Amino acid sequence: MKITLVEPEFMNIPEPGGETFIGGSQDWYDKRWSRISGCGPVAASNLVWYASRMRGDKNRYELLMRDMFSFMAPGIHGVNNSKFFIDAVLRYGVEAGLKIKLDVLEVPKMVSSRPDINVVFEFLSNSLRSDAPVAFLNLSNGTVKNLENWHWVTILTLDQACGFVEISDYGKMFAIDLSEWLKTTKLGGCFVSLSQREK
Repeated sequence: MKITLVEPEFMNIPEPGGETFIGGSQDWYDKRWSRISGCGPVAASNLVWYASRMRGDKNRYELLMRDMFSFMAPGIHGVNNSKFFIDAVLRYGVEAGLKIKLDVLEVPKMVSSRPDINVVFEFLSNSLRSDAPVAFLNLSNGTVKNLENWHWVTILTLDQACGFVEISDYGKMFAIDLSEWLKTTKLGGCFVSLSQREK
């Protein structure tokens, strides 16, 4: 059974007079370095866009992702850990007056320290059922060919039976084999979910 967000249509970003994107794209940044390194701020923008039920088109989303970049300006290694990501999103939340809650599950480089696949699926399942999209940092894609190395994406659905998730990346939605990633990644990564706290 596929587990999805409660209102996945709120991840849609329409372009005025054009197509509708699913989540944002780092290609929308104006500056070259931002386009190269902006996957973390875009994933964070996706979480905030959905959780706060922002309404608007691509122009409004681009304002959000530019704001997020100012809070999460990537260094030479990009946004390469959960602390960097979480601290920036929390600072943005305070500035924007959003009451947000973040949960994280680390997948360490050391294989013996990694969570079991069932623990990962439980984290994702609980997040999505709670209507919280999940930012996914992949430091090494292992043998998963349709997933970039050293890259943040946004998980929108989970199918535990086959081990696949559907992700938003560059404004498009497609499936990757997360079970294969967990078996073959050499550097690990992390999962971060975001939800609105009750007032």
